Amino acid sequence: MSDDTFNWQNTKQLSILQIILAFLIPSAIAFTGFRYVLPKLVEGGIPSIIAWPAIASIMLFGFVLVAVFFLNKEAKELNISFRERACLQPLSLKQWKVNGWIFSLVLIFTIVISNKASIEFTHIPGLSVPDYFPFFLNPAIDPMNTDVALLTPGFILKGASWLIPLIAMTLFLNILTEEFYFRAYLLPKLSKYGNLSWVINGGLFALYHSFQL
Repeated sequence: MSDDTFNWQNTKQLSILQIILAFLIPSAIAFTGFRYVLPKLVEGGIPSIIAWPAIASIMLFGFVLVAVFFLNKEAKELNISFRERACLQPLSLKQWKVNGWIFSLVLIFTIVISNKASIEFTHIPGLSVPDYFPFFLNPAIDPMNTDVALLTPGFILKGASWLIPLIAMTLFLNILTEEFYFRAYLLPKLSKYGNLSWVINGGLFALYHSFQL
């Protein structure tokens, strides 16, 4: 069954309570992991640059498993392939070009405007970045002009090339979580709201990031 003929509004949709829980549960898990477990590990002597991606990878792996389970379950119920239920389809050359331009514009916006705005937000009481977060999550830190010893206290960054696959795995799991759970699974379950479903999904997706206010 192709995407152009399949109407997601005809499938079982989520109730308002289910929508709230679908976003609130992973948000609560992420908040607990990064605001309670992470500082405990850092206090225990584990450098934040190790503790943060480790905690993130464990949680994200769990989210991916949940997403794959629900996608596979519903694919069987709808008698379609996992690929179709996961909304996976090849992009045309035109779509690649359009997405490339959008990505470029967003990247420019992030570098020129968003980063500066983020730094200003960190000066607001209650929104400062906790010291148990790794340096790359603090927009107020310029890693190119900061002593490396201050970037990773208690950890020698030079020569720790094994951090690259650890952080790469974390980023990859983050992509899978966002695309499989928040987009592929949840977005079609909000189809009854029409185009507003994108606004609801995007707004509640921000709630998921409440751990980094």
